[in-house]
Amino acid sequence: MGSEDRRLGALLLTAGCVPFAAGAVAGEDGGGLLPPCPFRAATGLPCPLCGATRAFALAARGDGGWTAYNAPWVVLAALAVLAGALALAGALPITRLRPRPAQVAAVVVLVACAAWAYALIQRGPIAG
Repeated sequence: MGSEDRRLGALLLTAGCVPFAAGAVAGEDGGGLLPPCPFRAATGLPCPLCGATRAFALAARGDGGWTAYNAPWVVLAALAVLAGALALAGALPITRLRPRPAQVAAVVVLVACAAWAYALIQRGPIAG
């Protein structure tokens, strides 16, 4: 395994763990870490990130209620942790994947759209 794979693996592992650590520090309702969402304040609709803090706060506590909030971000972070751990173990050669910038941008847009759709569907619990 190359040093690039180790570096990217450590980066993925860290990036995946940080939201769970923030959720553990946040209150059970996810409050206290971030200001109110300006998009939701202006439109009454959740943004693609609305509910993610509560989802991570609940997931960090082992509460299955995280699925009622913005669950796609929790799943993405868990996948980042898994990919990072596999890369560090030498089981996932990340540098061989070499996605093109357009592919990365497409994945980012798809994930954001999926999270926003989920937030809109779950707007009752998120807004409550």
